[in-house]
Amino acid sequence: MATKAAHKRLTKEYKAMVETPTPYIEAHPSERNILEWHYLLEGPPNTVYEGGQYHGVLIFPNDYPFKPPSIKMITPNGRFATNTRLCLSMSDYHPDTWNPGWSVSTILNGLLSFMTGEEPTTGSIVTSAATKKAYAKASLAWNAKDNFRFIAEFQEKSVENLKIVKEREEKEKEELRIKAAAEAESKKKQQEESNIQIDLDKLDPEDRVRFLAAKNEENKTNGRSNAHMYYFLAIALVLGFISSVI
Repeated sequence: MATKAAHKRLTKEYKAMVETPTPYIEAHPSERNILEWHYLLEGPPNTVYEGGQYHGVLIFPNDYPFKPPSIKMITPNGRFATNTRLCLSMSDYHPDTWNPGWSVSTILNGLLSFMTGEEPTTGSIVTSAATKKAYAKASLAWNAKDNFRFIAEFQEKSVENLKIVKEREEKEKEELRIKAAAEAESKKKQQEESNIQIDLDKLDPEDRVRFLAAKNEENKTNGRSNAHMYYFLAIALVLGFISSVI
């Protein structure tokens, strides 16, 4: 159970965070226990964590702020092991370096800063940039579907996540459909072009030269349409027919 001093201090810090939100950071105490705080970190832009949403927990000692909290991250992220105490200068791993003047906001800002770096520590893991990006993309769905503590502590966020994930999946499906349709259309046009059989031997030499020259010019100019080729082909065939009649 929290001491009166700890309860008063944490209540004051929560009020300050609500009144003056910190970019990329959200946190609140559990309704069951003011010493248990749940936080959310948003992946900052232009980092491998961009678009990610990282849920974790701070467990404060009874005599906070004179001793530091433990810090854990719950959402898979590629930087820290999940559900593992992290060794940071403002965590319970280093009570000797703790400053009672630090706050929840200070702790989470420090955690976010450390997360976006590459310095190793107890509780950190090594993964590729691609892996971290994959975790970032999957984080909203994981939190809303598989993270029961997130669902309990961030109910509105959970509903919002599901909506975002659904819209993202529908968008990706539509993009795949459009891509598949474009590829099918391209293959169809290629097949139609390959089905055009021209017996050049039936054309007289002059008509054959004209047709080949027109075809060569078309190949050099990518902007011309297939109709242009059919136009030259028709002319060549008509001229060949007229020549044979004459």
